[in-house]
Amino acid sequence: MVGLARGAFGRARVPCASRPHLTHFVAALHGDGPQMTAPSNKPSSRNTRRDRRESARKDARLRSASTAPPTPFWKSPIFLMTVGAIVVAAVIVGFVVVSSNKGGGSATTVQTPLAFMPTAQADGPALGPKNAPVTVDVWSDFQCPACDAFAKGTLIDITKKYVPTGQVRFVDHAIWFIGEAAGNQDSLNTGAAAECAGQQNQYWPYHDYLFANQGTENSGWATRNLLDGIAAKIGLDTAKFASCYDGSTQHTTVKDNTALAGKVPVKGTPTIQINGVAIDSQYVPTADQLSAAIDKAIAAAGASSAPAASPAASPAPSAAP
Repeated sequence: MVGLARGAFGRARVPCASRPHLTHFVAALHGDGPQMTAPSNKPSSRNTRRDRRESARKDARLRSASTAPPTPFWKSPIFLMTVGAIVVAAVIVGFVVVSSNKGGGSATTVQTPLAFMPTAQADGPALGPKNAPVTVDVWSDFQCPACDAFAKGTLIDITKKYVPTGQVRFVDHAIWFIGEAAGNQDSLNTGAAAECAGQQNQYWPYHDYLFANQGTENSGWATRNLLDGIAAKIGLDTAKFASCYDGSTQHTTVKDNTALAGKVPVKGTPTIQINGVAIDSQYVPTADQLSAAIDKAIAAAGASSAPAASPAASPAPSAAP
């Protein structure tokens, strides 16, 4: 059947049979004609293999990521960096605390001695009666590690043994032996502070506290805070102590002691003298060695102080017959 030559709008109409694409479309619907195909966008076989390989690698990565166990939090970089920072900070704080304890500080950081010298017969820097037959002189430096060991052990034992007998007097001479040549005043200042404490008859407690708080040689550990802190700790009149220390009179005392030490002569600290005779030893004497030397001095002093025996009377001449 053929349509009209012109339609309602005056445009020629073409018979349906003359539109092959529609015919093919209709035939395709019924399966009678050639099939309509869209333009092919299928890639070449080469591209397809490459894509498949890339896809396979991607799938492998995804499977690995999905099956791998999660990284522990303590192995994460942020955690490790945080822990490292904390450790470094702890080391710094620990160093500061140790340095403050060894290098002086306020009264709250003053270390208490584990043992104390007897003070029942204290007389400034001396212990025992002035008329004792034996005098033991100790030439010591508050910066000296060997003096520290001697003061905390042997000297306490010996004074407790002999002072109550009344036969021995111990005298401590604080000297500026360490640091004088270098201009460091830790030894000078600690000695002066102890002498000022001695003016309030607290030399020996102050002596014990100084050794308990001894710092590294020539490090500036003998700060004013430490010296004032010890004075407060042992109950000194702190105003009198400060006035004494600032007056520098006791600094002069320490310098005078140092000059006398050169005449002994003091070649190392501590140096021990018994009745003016220095114990000649390369090492600091032990309590037993010092006891033996003191006993010998006591015996010698006792023999020399005993009254001399009167000479035997000559027999009277016999009467003449």
